[in-house]
Amino acid sequence: MGLFGGKKEKHCSVCNKRTPNTSKPKKEWNLEGQLCAKCFVDYMKKPIPKKKTDDVCVVCGAEPGGLYLWKPNKEWDLKGWLCEPCFNERQKSEDELKQNCILCNARLGFMPRRAKKEWNLRGYLCKNCWNLQESKI
Repeated sequence: MGLFGGKKEKHCSVCNKRTPNTSKPKKEWNLEGQLCAKCFVDYMKKPIPKKKTDDVCVVCGAEPGGLYLWKPNKEWDLKGWLCEPCFNERQKSEDELKQNCILCNARLGFMPRRAKKEWNLRGYLCKNCWNLQESKI
């Protein structure tokens, strides 16, 4: 913590200077070790090339551009972005799944319970079916 011995100086991984203050590099820079302030600023000024897949819809592959892509909900287990029509379609199907229990077809209340991945069920469960599935494990 530097209470009695003071701060230890570290070496910059780019210019190899000794400095008491170092910064952690970003993942996109693909650098190991710490950076001094000057090198960190120099790397911040460089543009990071975008991947071709960054501006593409994950479902349909459309290229509407960065401004018209939507981030999928966490429950959907999708990595990437969705265009507006695909997002709306996925949202609509998700709302339909929240209406009734997938096992007993009972109307779901205020708090539907999402089925766990290990159960191999896609949808939501009522409280009774959830407890039944939990007791099987």
